Amino acid sequence: MSVVMILLTGLPFLYGYLMAPPNTAYNGLHAFSPGDFPVYYSYINQVKDGQYFLKDLFTGEAQSLGTFNVWWFLIGLAVKISGLPIPLVFQLARLAMIPVFLFVFYLFLSYFVPEVKIRKYITVFLLFSGGLGFYFAGFSDRYFPISEQFYSWPIDLWLTESNIFNTLYQTSHFIASVTLTMLIFLLTLLAWEKRKISCAFIAGFLSLFYFNFHPYYLPVIFGVLGAYLFWLILSAKKILWQETFYLLLIFLISLPSAIYHFWLISNEPVIGFRAMQNITYISPWPFVLAGFGFLPPGFILGAYFIWKNKKLNRRLIFLIIWLLVNAALIYSPFPFHSRYTQGLQIVMAIFTVLGFLELKDYLKKKIKPKTFDFWVDNPALIFILFLLFFATAPLYSLSRDFYYFTYKPGRIKATFYLPNDVYRAIGWLDKQKNPGAVLAGGTSTNFIPAFSGQRVYSAHGHETLFFYAKAVWTALIFADNKNDALKRRILKKENIRYVFYSEYEKRFGDFNPAIKDYLKLVFDSPEAKVYEVIE
Repeated sequence: MSVVMILLTGLPFLYGYLMAPPNTAYNGLHAFSPGDFPVYYSYINQVKDGQYFLKDLFTGEAQSLGTFNVWWFLIGLAVKISGLPIPLVFQLARLAMIPVFLFVFYLFLSYFVPEVKIRKYITVFLLFSGGLGFYFAGFSDRYFPISEQFYSWPIDLWLTESNIFNTLYQTSHFIASVTLTMLIFLLTLLAWEKRKISCAFIAGFLSLFYFNFHPYYLPVIFGVLGAYLFWLILSAKKILWQETFYLLLIFLISLPSAIYHFWLISNEPVIGFRAMQNITYISPWPFVLAGFGFLPPGFILGAYFIWKNKKLNRRLIFLIIWLLVNAALIYSPFPFHSRYTQGLQIVMAIFTVLGFLELKDYLKKKIKPKTFDFWVDNPALIFILFLLFFATAPLYSLSRDFYYFTYKPGRIKATFYLPNDVYRAIGWLDKQKNPGAVLAGGTSTNFIPAFSGQRVYSAHGHETLFFYAKAVWTALIFADNKNDALKRRILKKENIRYVFYSEYEKRFGDFNPAIKDYLKLVFDSPEAKVYEVIE
């Protein structure tokens, strides 16, 4: 399965690279949630350049403290040692994590499902199942326009954490996140069952590593384990001191990562403000249900048959608690709602497959053999129904990418393929050591920090402080050739050192930097120019 998933999720990016139009280069983006890729490139690029404490280069404010992110440190180190392009190593790291995930998932699944054949069914089902978002996509686009707060679209079509296919198709650190969650859970459960403190120590150090690059999941790890321990205590009708000690040990070992992030938020204004605005909302609940499709009913079906047939053991109860805690966190005061969908599909997939198998045994006793053979025990029919009701989201994501790379409709070409002159201009900026921000707009403003190490004035809704106010000033400057006195004051006040000008900035209006006495041309090419702000 590793080879299948590597090919399925790797070929679209290779195809995108091969389909680059003349005088452009593929930047590694695809249609599924592309907005954060430049942010990750920026982290990798900083490490490549020897900056191990990462700074937010997507906002104009200077930053004194950076963040040590162990995951991007490792990827950046790979780029530095190999000399390979950032987008290539970014993808190779993702592909390398796929077999790691599958290995850990199979170990995790073995703890709950003893039958090898059923484990294989669940694995295939998990990898290719999604919701029903495909059937609602056009309806959503027409009647529910995107707002600044909520993305009214089925979550299986845009949210990385919502299902495993999306996770494997997106980035290495998302794969590492769900992999570490399962591994920490499994080691803790084994520590409790086998009375092995070594498992607790390993789980603790894995949590320390995990929370360094994904601190959002601390409530998941300890919320799920704590709730399950509480259930065990209630069941045993006594305090389970050894289990409590092991969980406390895991928490204490991992605590430095949480303290580190709180310290950064308290002592670095840029990090603090970014944390305040880094709210990851989830779509309204109808789009959550559409994004999970038949998985919730499948979970209910499985839970019902397992309970009815008296097969509900403490291990399966752990999975139910995991699902309930995550569901509660999605609508909790924690500002990371969409992130807490991670893992829900794993639980629902396990129970759905178990439920279908129990239903199959039940129907075999209730209906005629011919009817059973055609409607229930028919591999061809099962495959067709699976494609129609579970696998549409992965198929949609793959086909959409191939379509975009082939035909490049609308602004797709300009988003996925940067002109070579833009890359050359960014390369020139990479060599400059002058303090100050770069003013740019559109796609270029995201890739300047990704490949140059220069910070930009405004670029990203979560990374740029006061993004919407800065977006207004950016649009005003590039809109026309009026209000030069005001524009000069803005450039000076916001400590903007360079103005980047390419086809992306031209879309804002007819601003002509060549005629401004407060701008000096310092890099020139047919499709991209850089101007220095004259004080």
